[in-house]
Amino acid sequence: MPSGMPSRSNMALHRRISEQILTDVENGRWLPGDQLPSEDQLASEMNASLGTVQRALRSLVQMGVVERHHGRGTFVSGARALEEQLQHFRFHAEGSEKLLPVYFKIISVEETTETGPWSHFLDEGDPNFLHISRIVSVNDEFEVYSEIYLPAERFADIARMSEKTLNGVSFRDLLAERFNAPTLNTRQTMSCQPFPPRVARRLSVPAGQYGLVWTICGMSYRDAPITWQRIFVPPSDRVIEIGSFSPKNANSNKSSA
Repeated sequence: MPSGMPSRSNMALHRRISEQILTDVENGRWLPGDQLPSEDQLASEMNASLGTVQRALRSLVQMGVVERHHGRGTFVSGARALEEQLQHFRFHAEGSEKLLPVYFKIISVEETTETGPWSHFLDEGDPNFLHISRIVSVNDEFEVYSEIYLPAERFADIARMSEKTLNGVSFRDLLAERFNAPTLNTRQTMSCQPFPPRVARRLSVPAGQYGLVWTICGMSYRDAPITWQRIFVPPSDRVIEIGSFSPKNANSNKSSA
């Protein structure tokens, strides 16, 4: 439970109802686009007044969890973070604004109990994590190495997906659409440091090679941690543009990593 949050027994009833609906969304009772029961049905199910349920729903609208349409009802929104909250990077061709295409290839998807900075961020009492490693080829000129850690229990189905399904996929979109776990906020750091030996070998660069190391911690509803990602970018004369790009531009020609 986040620091400062009152215990469930001390919460106002409308907050307990909004928390219960959010938990049901996270557990897959309702998927993005699904319609929730009517306000009268929710009031009966939650043993609450209609006004209390309406207040709970207004809170969920403000959180981006649901959308209310007059005359139609309340629907799970499939929330997304504001684009300005999410940073992307992409590479430019030499001397132009043309974006270089990038291609993603899954190297491995495995469950691990190995600890590290990801375990400190993701730990919710479960020591098992899903570790996904992939290579990003930039215009077939050079490669970037990416690794993603997720809570194994919640996202175990990813380990059963084929490489063909996962190659080229946006994990942010996958978690939102398949697991009701949209990335709503991130915490990011960058540094220039030597690559670990395993990364240097994977990228075929000299041992001890320095490069850009970008760490992205992704959070969902209630600021719950869902992804820990680290990206290793070796030295290159290609210009890297870092910023917030619209979904249309970010996905065009698979140009953003």
